[in-house]
Amino acid sequence: EQRRQYDLCHGCRLCWNLCPVFPDLFDLTDSVQGEMEQISAGQFSQIESNCFQCKLCWVVCPYTSPHEYNLDVPRMIARSKFVRAKNEGIKFSKKIIADQDRLAKLAGGALAPFTNFANSFPPTRIVSELVLDINRNAKLPEYKTQTFSSWFNKHYGTCLKPSDNPVKKIAFFPSCTIDYNDTQIGKAAISVLAHNNVEVILPDHQCCGMPLMDIGEYDKSVDKMNFNLNSLSALIDQGYEIVVAQPTCTLVMREDYPQMSENKELSQKVATHTMEIGTFLTQLAREKLLNRDFKKPLGKIAFHVACHTRAQAMGINSPRLLGIIPDTQVDTSEYCSGHDGSWGVGKKTFPIAIKIGEKLFNNLSKSSPDLIVSDCPLAARHIEIGTGIRPIHTVQALAAAYGLSGEQ
Repeated sequence: EQRRQYDLCHGCRLCWNLCPVFPDLFDLTDSVQGEMEQISAGQFSQIESNCFQCKLCWVVCPYTSPHEYNLDVPRMIARSKFVRAKNEGIKFSKKIIADQDRLAKLAGGALAPFTNFANSFPPTRIVSELVLDINRNAKLPEYKTQTFSSWFNKHYGTCLKPSDNPVKKIAFFPSCTIDYNDTQIGKAAISVLAHNNVEVILPDHQCCGMPLMDIGEYDKSVDKMNFNLNSLSALIDQGYEIVVAQPTCTLVMREDYPQMSENKELSQKVATHTMEIGTFLTQLAREKLLNRDFKKPLGKIAFHVACHTRAQAMGINSPRLLGIIPDTQVDTSEYCSGHDGSWGVGKKTFPIAIKIGEKLFNNLSKSSPDLIVSDCPLAARHIEIGTGIRPIHTVQALAAAYGLSGEQ
């Protein structure tokens, strides 16, 4: 299957400039004049190690399903990684980083100040580079003493019901990044949803599993998937839609869960009822249910369209949503930031990731915007390195336009 798909890529080459995988692949296939049988699985694996699952090759590929060629290079590489991990094992350092729920228990809560100090202390970063393979110059997430889930439960208990007659009911899946690190995004999301008379519950949840998939840890990623599927399915039966504030988690739940789950009916039900928060709020606007009582214009916004938003083929909704705000101009950029998680901060791969993101950084900066907005908190870290400006999430921009504090 590798040879079949890569043979088609060899003849097409539309993806030659998207990431390091394809230039290396074409150098390899050219060296054997396209004779795929001369290339070993080990040679393919070496090339595939630079795939960070941005999915842009799938977005631009003319031969994806329903075309008879049915190309899906990112999914094939993910399958290859699962097989390789089963046969060769996974480095302990990668396992530590990939299990975000366990890592947060070790690094967050009361220990958060110590973790954050260590992550900003140069000698500690040198040790992390040697032991955990994390580049000393990469921007790492900041842990909070209180998780978003704890904050929500403290303020609202089991359910936020802004009125006796809410316009919609949603289950808010925060993602591990927002739950443990960028909690301010979750708080802004709740304030915007409440302002729009949306009932919100916080489901029992675990990490979506993407970091574990990224290192080839199949069994543990399936365990997390099954936990989330069972929890979310029960809420869908009660009339709740699943709304997610991070594109990667949304993509995993909509695309990867149906592919990986043995229960196709269950996984497809969850996939069908899951969407990004920008898509949900745009639907409110189309149904004339969105609160348009904006207090503050946002001026010129440079908006980064996340790769995993594009890969869902659900439309680019958040920029349209922000465009509703009076006296607000939104310019979009669809280049990749180079951040996927562990690959984006790796000792050897971080410089490559930043190089990939340069087009995006330059494009976002060129118009001297008042705000940079990205719905991907991981991409935001690279954008901050490349532009000197920390992007905010769409919900934070909306909260500012509404004049909300973000912690109602």
